[in-house]
Amino acid sequence: MSYKDLNIHLCSPPFAGHLFPLLELGRYLKAQGFKNISILSTARAQEAISLSGLTGITLLAGHEEKIMELADPPYQVKNNPFYLLKQFEGNLSLMATLRSELQSLWKTDKPDLVIGDSILPVAGLLAQELGIAWWTSLATPCALETQKGIPSYLGGWADDSTKLLQLRNTIGRKVIRKFKQGVGWYYRKQLRALNISKLYRENGEEIIYSPEKIFALGLEKFEFKRDWPAALEFIGPITASPPFEHKVPNFNKDKKHVLVSLGTHLPWAKEKAVVFIHDVAKAMPETEFHFSLGKTKDKAEQQFDSSSQELNSNLKVFEYLPYDMYLDNYDAAIIHGGTGITYSCIKAGVPMLVWPHDYDQFDHKARIVQAGIGLGLEPQPSFVTNALDTLFSSQAIKQNLKDFKATAASHTPCKTVFEYIKQLEPKKR
Repeated sequence: MSYKDLNIHLCSPPFAGHLFPLLELGRYLKAQGFKNISILSTARAQEAISLSGLTGITLLAGHEEKIMELADPPYQVKNNPFYLLKQFEGNLSLMATLRSELQSLWKTDKPDLVIGDSILPVAGLLAQELGIAWWTSLATPCALETQKGIPSYLGGWADDSTKLLQLRNTIGRKVIRKFKQGVGWYYRKQLRALNISKLYRENGEEIIYSPEKIFALGLEKFEFKRDWPAALEFIGPITASPPFEHKVPNFNKDKKHVLVSLGTHLPWAKEKAVVFIHDVAKAMPETEFHFSLGKTKDKAEQQFDSSSQELNSNLKVFEYLPYDMYLDNYDAAIIHGGTGITYSCIKAGVPMLVWPHDYDQFDHKARIVQAGIGLGLEPQPSFVTNALDTLFSSQAIKQNLKDFKATAASHTPCKTVFEYIKQLEPKKR
């Protein structure tokens, strides 16, 4: 038996920023001759899996509505402890069901390797418990908690240049850890049912990440300096999308073009954002704006009256645009700061105007501004028009983007994972 006979399970939630990189990895491994690659996700992900030419295994059937309620609440979560606890409590019941389903599956179809997305730690921890090799796919490196450096999820902190700010960062890290430990204690019974008795290993690292390999799907150059775990390796971004049907945008070579995207989440923000961008577009009649709602077919139930929003000829609203396919045609992008669109812009060398709304987006904004590859957005049309003019003309931003683009191009993330997999030995069946 060769490494191509390895049975590999890639586990992911159905959310684009987490699922799509693993689909691209699965496609690459299949192209290298691997015979047993399976994508484990929910029913919502199966269309994307099928379009990618991969085999899907459905988990958590009948729980789609609850999953989306937790992932896409009709309000901003940010770092509100009440909303965070509500999400965590909802996830615990789902994780108990997921663990049970995986136990049943792996009794009859035990893989040699599980590569699990970081927000599905139950899959990895169960694999470890069953003696299955477990590696973590980390789509958002800044989410990982470290013991030094600037902490994340506190509204986008970016500075450690003075002793006072370093003290602030130390306190911030301690607050985050104490909050997690408090949550762990409060839900200790539910966590024990998942066979989780502690949140941190003896060396202080979080147990939700593989102690063997953590593939950070990003660039270390983009992140703030932190004491990353020894298991972590920055392998570069993976930003490809499945070939969903979509309307092809037109580009006028005599005009500037701006892509606007708030990703595939944030349904509560998009309708207002389209109206706001209409006002911006009206003030810049010689610039074409393309607003992507991030609606693939599996999100058709999300209601946006996009047709009524095309109120002027230079604003076009699209249900969905695959970033990597078209970003080379844009002169700037207005984004929310999600990992996928951020790295797609970096790979295409497109300057960003960042309008964060929730979760890690504030931290990505801080990194984009610090790296000199974009600006923060203030929701005022006059501010945005001036900022876009700066992005169109700034030579400093263009040079910084050129450097980042070259760094991204020097990484071969799927090949890197492939080389590690080749070192594994298939188990006799």
